[in-house]
Order: sequence, then structure tokens, then C-alpha cells
Amino acid sequence: MRSWTSSIIHITIDGAHKAGKWAGICGELGADTTLTERFVEMGIDELSVAPSMVLSVRSKICEMA
Repeated sequence: MRSWTSSIIHITIDGAHKAGKWAGICGELGADTTLTERFVEMGIDELSVAPSMVLSVRSKICEMA
């Protein structure tokens, strides 16, 4: 992911939280396990993924703990 894209996502997450809203990412971007850790570090509240990707994303998050 390009740095400017990452910055925009982070700004959006921060803005949502300041407004008392949750922030989520869905689709292929949410299912990209190479970005899961970055999204969690940014404070994302939800990653919505296809059923076939749930275990991969969940495993990646568990590896972070």
C-alpha cells in the first residue's frame, strides 16, 4: 500500500473515532493479510472479509498477540 493511501486510511479512522463512530474496512483490502497488522495498529474496529478469508485474517490477528 502506498504511504499516502495508508495516511488517508489512518486519518479516516482517527476522524471516525473522534466523532464517536467505528471504522471498518471491507472487501479485498480488508482480507489482505499483509495489511492486517497495519490496520490493527491504526485502530481499525472491523475487518469485513469473505467467509473463505475469515480464518486467515483471524490467524494473522492471533499471531500479533
